[in-house]
Amino acid sequence: MGREIRRVPPNWNHPEGTRANGRAGKQPMFNETYESARQEWLDGLRKWEAGEDKDREEYKNDDGTYQDWWEWHGGPPDRAYYRSWQDVDATWFQLWETVSEGTPVSPPFATKEELAQYLAENGDEWDQRRCWERDTCALMGLQYGKPGWGIERARAFVEAGWALSMMVANGRVYESKDIPLANAKE
Repeated sequence: MGREIRRVPPNWNHPEGTRANGRAGKQPMFNETYESARQEWLDGLRKWEAGEDKDREEYKNDDGTYQDWWEWHGGPPDRAYYRSWQDVDATWFQLWETVSEGTPVSPPFATKEELAQYLAENGDEWDQRRCWERDTCALMGLQYGKPGWGIERARAFVEAGWALSMMVANGRVYESKDIPLANAKE
């Protein structure tokens, strides 16, 4: 789970829709085109049907038949969850959360420096909400009422291109304040 910078088309306007919980929101989207996801799924189906998938034997039914590819791997990709643009069209920079397939948490910017300046002053959309909740703000390493990351931290993040926001290791939950990049000096 974390944040990453994704390349998007200039002035990208992210689609919204009805989420699984029935509320309106940004459409989660993998950082892959529908065409490439579709091709990967079809290639997997062909290998499965030809008996060339190394995991196929594990999914043999009691009667000697095999599960269908989609029972093991899931159905074909849903176009709504994939990028509509090609890599060559993506010249701007935008911060995305990757807890789900991914949704943007900043506006798009023409340069990395513009994105860093925005994050330094405003943080991401989640920081902007959390900075008004004292306990959550402290937990996330933010100052109450000030969602910005500071320029050094923002530039360090933009240079890295991604960072964890939380992870679990050996039964311990590590939050953003425990991750070194989140503690960069102002």
